[in-house]
Amino acid sequence: MPVQCNAVEVPAVASMLRGSMSDPIYDDLNEQQQSAVAHGSGPMMVLAGAGSGKTRVVTRRIARLLRDGTPSGAILAMTFTNKAAGEMAHRVQQLGGDYVRVATFHSACARFLRRDGHHLGYPSDYSIYDVQDRDTLIKELMAEHGVRSSQIKPAAIGNVISRLKNAALAPDTTALGDDDIAQAVRKLWTPYHERMKQVGAMDFDDLLLVFLQLLREFPAVAERYRERFRYLLVDEFQDTNRVQYDLMKRLCPPPGNLCVVGDPDQSIYSFRGAEVRNILEFERDYDPCTIVRLEQNYRSTATILRAAENVIANNRQRLDKRLRTDNPDGDQLRRFRAATATEESAAIVDRIAELRDDGVELDQIAVFYRAHWLSRAIEQSLKTAGVPYTIVGGQTFFERREIKDLLAYLRVLVNPLDDVSMARIVNVPPRGIGKTSLEKLRQVAFSEGMSLREVVADPALHGALTGKGRKGLAELADALERARVAAGYGVHAALEVILKTTGYVQHATTFGDAEDSTREDNIKELISDAIEFDDAEPEDDPFAAPGEEPQAGVAGYLQHVALLTSADSGEGDGPVVQLMTVHAAKGLEFDHVMIAGLEEGVFPSFRSIDDADALEEERRLCYVALTRARVTAMLSHARERMVAGSLDSMRPSRFFKELPKDCIADYAPTWRRYELDDDVDHDTGWTVTMDPEQLANVRVGVRVRHQEYGSGQVTRLAGRGISARAVVRFDDGREREFVLEYAGLDLLEDSGF
Repeated sequence: MPVQCNAVEVPAVASMLRGSMSDPIYDDLNEQQQSAVAHGSGPMMVLAGAGSGKTRVVTRRIARLLRDGTPSGAILAMTFTNKAAGEMAHRVQQLGGDYVRVATFHSACARFLRRDGHHLGYPSDYSIYDVQDRDTLIKELMAEHGVRSSQIKPAAIGNVISRLKNAALAPDTTALGDDDIAQAVRKLWTPYHERMKQVGAMDFDDLLLVFLQLLREFPAVAERYRERFRYLLVDEFQDTNRVQYDLMKRLCPPPGNLCVVGDPDQSIYSFRGAEVRNILEFERDYDPCTIVRLEQNYRSTATILRAAENVIANNRQRLDKRLRTDNPDGDQLRRFRAATATEESAAIVDRIAELRDDGVELDQIAVFYRAHWLSRAIEQSLKTAGVPYTIVGGQTFFERREIKDLLAYLRVLVNPLDDVSMARIVNVPPRGIGKTSLEKLRQVAFSEGMSLREVVADPALHGALTGKGRKGLAELADALERARVAAGYGVHAALEVILKTTGYVQHATTFGDAEDSTREDNIKELISDAIEFDDAEPEDDPFAAPGEEPQAGVAGYLQHVALLTSADSGEGDGPVVQLMTVHAAKGLEFDHVMIAGLEEGVFPSFRSIDDADALEEERRLCYVALTRARVTAMLSHARERMVAGSLDSMRPSRFFKELPKDCIADYAPTWRRYELDDDVDHDTGWTVTMDPEQLANVRVGVRVRHQEYGSGQVTRLAGRGISARAVVRFDDGREREFVLEYAGLDLLEDSGF
């Protein structure tokens, strides 16, 4: 059940206070918003539902405080991005207010430490280290303290240190574990912080921790800040971590004038250290506090809002709040049941075409997905259809570092003269070939009139390198030769050899940052793309000479990718479709939203299935995705999806069961046509054209055996070629669908064939 609030609810008093005169601060606010703006002294929590105008409330409250005589220097407002801070300050000034400090947590603490960091021994001109600076220092300390960098990357240690800081934990916590990275963190924790202080530097996490330390250890300094900032406002409170919450309590202890604005239903950043418990426990820490609920949604249709509310109602970690709207019901949510990811992306493109025909600008259309790897099929379909798009908050699939690395390996197989690609991979993963060694190889190549690839393949030309470098080149040469031979069997075979012989997956997934798991997923998706390319029938080349075969194999695949990633992608200066993860969509809104990949193990992520708290965050992600839509929403899922080269059967996301049935209807793209027999259920999502040649040995009625599911009978057939499919009713009574090429079905002798 949702957590119940015991605080006193405040009636809308603003209208009574201002009488009948027009007031730009209050005029366009509803009663709840007016109450939050008019609130006087003491702590207040504003539970601001999606699309309820929370930014308007924060800025109007600041403007009201200024107008009522509060000095601008006595107000401190904090949020999470510089863009949001700038927008809030601009809105206050538009209302006639003076300049007021609106800052991110890090920028505010950095400014305060310039003035008072000397109390803890830091100079006023201290340096701020970014992640790269941090990892460089950690690498030096690893060498000094005997931590082998060949086994542990500095970034992995730095990332763990950062996570501990954000959670206000020490390295002796049992939650850290006892693996090699944990042991390295414990060994380097104190030397790292001693060295940082010695060189007069702080990393980004230190900006918060050191200022918190200052407030704790120097009560007079803390009191000065409390006297200066009599009103503290915090936006997006649900995204605060433990350290940020402790900072707020030091700057504005109970019963101070602390106003927090947020929504526990939109807490989706636990991977960054955000703790939803901060907002859930605020009422207890600041008792008594005023609770104002902003429950009037101005963004979405009533149908979209009801769907989102029904999904989030299944969470237990939330505060009692129910959104409502005066907007019309609008269209039902569209659900598309795809056979494959390719069909799913084709349906998305079809829906975009419908919207364009209706006069919708492309920048009012957004496609969301749970993870970046899901964008690959969607990007390809958009480019094929000539629909301009952009990736918000990330790179396109084929521009990602790990993908470009592996494509560089493939390019070297096809073109041994490609020195640019060879230089990219010669030390990836690290094999003892630094900048100096690479320059020596280039000089040898120039003097011998050879390419880098040819120099790498000839051990007699490696004399200028160290023993480690020579060994590394020998291993690379062997890997490339094995991959060249495997390339004769297809792109997938070449990729598998590259990954196996170089250990690239381990290299790309041990940087120690939040992208590690994403990189592995992206590599798996590249494998899936390679298999699909290998299995596809070569397309006719309109520029080929008579009788010339279309380009296939690794060379054909590289051409295929190059065309997808070329500058001629249809992206112009005009509006474009927005593609992004749900995390990147937070804070945005669009008229029309499409959410792809709503399958168990995808959304919700397989990493959350067995973790109740993580599953609730996945549900909050779904809630955020739905509430970005103003007019329409389309939800899609695939029956089968290629994952790491394996065609997996997928189940629809559990979130579909949490949607009201009357809020959702099946979507049928214009290209979908059913050609099934009259006695067959037409709701299959297949394009059906019988292919006797492909299905000669598999017919409706025959009995088959599957290695995992046992014996059963074929009840339906569909598709042609590599898309040929069958539905099998197994002896346990359940029906399952298969792509015949990958199904591994064995005909039983009693089938009569």
